[in-house]
Amino acid sequence: MEREMTVMTSNGDLSDDVMVETLSRLPVKSLMRLRCVCKSWYSLVKDPNFIYKHIKRGDNMRLMIYCTYKNPYDTDPFNDLITYFSIFPDKTLKDLHIQDLERTMKGHITGPYDGIFLLLEDNTHINLWNVSMDEYRAVPGYEACLPCDTRAHSSDYGLGVDPVTNDFKLVLVLTLWDENKQWTYYEFSPAAVYNFTTNCWRDLGGFPMSNHYRFEGADDVYLNGFCYWVVRRPDYYKEILTFSMSDEVFQVIEGPNVPQFLNYYESAMRPWMLGIYDDCLSILYSEEIAHSFDLWMMKGESWTKQFTFGPFVETYQPLTFWRKGEFLLQSSDKRLVLYDSIYEEMRDLEITGLWFSVNILKESLITVKRR
Repeated sequence: MEREMTVMTSNGDLSDDVMVETLSRLPVKSLMRLRCVCKSWYSLVKDPNFIYKHIKRGDNMRLMIYCTYKNPYDTDPFNDLITYFSIFPDKTLKDLHIQDLERTMKGHITGPYDGIFLLLEDNTHINLWNVSMDEYRAVPGYEACLPCDTRAHSSDYGLGVDPVTNDFKLVLVLTLWDENKQWTYYEFSPAAVYNFTTNCWRDLGGFPMSNHYRFEGADDVYLNGFCYWVVRRPDYYKEILTFSMSDEVFQVIEGPNVPQFLNYYESAMRPWMLGIYDDCLSILYSEEIAHSFDLWMMKGESWTKQFTFGPFVETYQPLTFWRKGEFLLQSSDKRLVLYDSIYEEMRDLEITGLWFSVNILKESLITVKRR
């Protein structure tokens, strides 16, 4: 239960509750400056309940874009790509002005959970990044003890909080390559978990990959103490892999009742886009090979189809969930568009490129620095 928050200071006619409510509406950069006003405000900004109140506000969302496009002025075919990393400051996306983010570290971005991203340089170099506070933490390298004649083929991560201990955790799953069997994955996947408070890794032993699951996408979804990934078997049958942050146990569950296509092309053309819709684990599924989409929601232990939108003349690839009823899509001609399923409107966000990586940023006061 959330405890009551108070600001121990005199504010004229303003009550403590009004002051807390007012401060919770401010952006992170403003709150970081206001810490110097008085001791009570300094303590408030670090209060876990205030941090939770601030991050759970419905308007605390920004859209981040990682885009690569071809430089039309460069004639060198080996050096003609430009990549930029930007954010839309306007949370309504009515103003399409973008602000460039100058990242000091390179690597693939995955996440986030409550404003914290992972910067993955490779399998052993990982950094935690709070964008709003511009804070980094270098995660110690994990040295996995691999079986003989195997090597790490890929690594997948999940980030979230243990609801029992309130400690942040980073879970790692390695997919191994069996050197003795050509084009075969090893039947066991090592796994480990990193605790923020202890700043170290613990082996989880992993789990048998009897069906040789492959992760469908790099990003996980966290909800209510569980991480979720879409995984694919060699026969292209898709399921959901879950991990409990408190029990530290993996489990495979069935997805929604949609057609399973047992060849690579049709399976790839009908991706399962995981996300959170109306506080439920949800999947955006392409019904007619990127011409229409179904939204499925997990309520209790069963999947329910919420609605269908489309069909469209053009084909679209789903990128991520935005606000309620809105989804970000990539058009067949490489444009970033926002679809409002309630009003059935498509908006061009005036960004084109060869490919996009889209993330939802929640401004967060959660520090990643070691205490």
